[in-house]
Amino acid sequence: MDYNTQILLIDDDTGLLKVYEKIFTLKHFNVIAVSDSLKALDIIKKQQIAVVISDIIMPKMDGMMLLKEIKECSPATEVIMLTAEGSVSGAVDAVHKGAFTYMVKPADIEELLFNVKRAYEVYSIKEENYVLKQQISDITKEEPLIGNSSCIEEIKQKVETIAPMDSTVLIMGESGTGKEILANMIYSKSKRMDKPFIRVNCAALTQNLLESELFGHEKGAFTGAERMRKGRFEMAQGGTILLDEIGELPLETQAKLLRVLQEKEFERVGGATTIKTDFRLIAATNKDLRREVENHRFREDLFYRINVLPITLPPLRERKEDIPVLADYFIKQIAKEVKKPISLFEKDAIQQLLDYDWPGNVRELKNVIERLVVLSNHGQIAMEDIPEEIKNKKIRKDIKLQQVQPMNIITLSDAKKEFEKNYIIKALERNEWNVTKTAEELDLARKNLYKKLHEYKIEFY
Repeated sequence: MDYNTQILLIDDDTGLLKVYEKIFTLKHFNVIAVSDSLKALDIIKKQQIAVVISDIIMPKMDGMMLLKEIKECSPATEVIMLTAEGSVSGAVDAVHKGAFTYMVKPADIEELLFNVKRAYEVYSIKEENYVLKQQISDITKEEPLIGNSSCIEEIKQKVETIAPMDSTVLIMGESGTGKEILANMIYSKSKRMDKPFIRVNCAALTQNLLESELFGHEKGAFTGAERMRKGRFEMAQGGTILLDEIGELPLETQAKLLRVLQEKEFERVGGATTIKTDFRLIAATNKDLRREVENHRFREDLFYRINVLPITLPPLRERKEDIPVLADYFIKQIAKEVKKPISLFEKDAIQQLLDYDWPGNVRELKNVIERLVVLSNHGQIAMEDIPEEIKNKKIRKDIKLQQVQPMNIITLSDAKKEFEKNYIIKALERNEWNVTKTAEELDLARKNLYKKLHEYKIEFY
């Protein structure tokens, strides 16, 4: 077993504490040793601790009170109590209150090591079960792929065929078409559905952060790396990993990803140990990767490696027959969430939705319906409730980047403004039009970003 998650030693006998710390370090455990129980509790609240080895009789806070606090703030952490012969009854009581076991001091080292390993295994199982429960919960909350159009029915049939396989899947489609929903469907029907499903948004992180996120890092690998951290590929062991917006990966990271896909092995950032891994890859992108290859922004060998089982989700404008079905699904779902008795669209209102081209796809449709439900004061959505931009069939022009005018007929100042406007729009798209996240990425104050949006007339649907 890989004992990377830390264990915490607590004893006010500093001499004994140093002996235990040295023994566990030699046995390749990641150890923290403290003589103050209050300091120990603070560590447990701030860090992930697998096993605590604690004396019962200590000043400030005794072992029994510490056990109670640990179980409240970190239920998965296992606690081994050390007791003097005269306080065995207290140690037995500690087991009844959630301690893993107790040992009489001075503890036999081999027996202590054996108990720590057992406690570590129990902790690992608890953590794995917790992650799986969260993933199952997340997947059951995810929206299904809604639609009766021939293209959606074809995709559903394709999912039934490819989901049980281990081959890499490449999901393509515009933003808002439901690529993550499709990835969840494939995972939930796969042979790996009882193993981790790890998601990574490649567009949301800088190159250095992305590599640390994917491959993990060793303690001291860079400024701020205070402890070893597992990467997403390591966490996905035996399961599935979704690399969303894979077209945004820097070329250097693409080369490292190619090796992981080919060899199923990698090293953590700042590490020399090669780690083997077994996972299934699902990649998703809103870019035309073939064009990206032609423009030397995406590696050709990586493209062929991930383009094994391609699925393309069509934009909503190409499957308008699904709009009434989607609208019905969303209005019932949202009305239930906000507790409003709204159940349907009037016929004329549905026609307005059908006449609109939905550049934001299903995500835009859902957002519009949520707005309609929240603002509605009657039991159904009427034509007069439909937003003006949809009635007027205006495609959201701010999502379509305007071509920069020829340099010989605009000033340098205007060219800079045009570039900045397009740059901001691209950042907004990467962050799904979340102003707070976009401001953080651009290193702007939110109020300054809002000024830019007003200055450049960038509007939201």
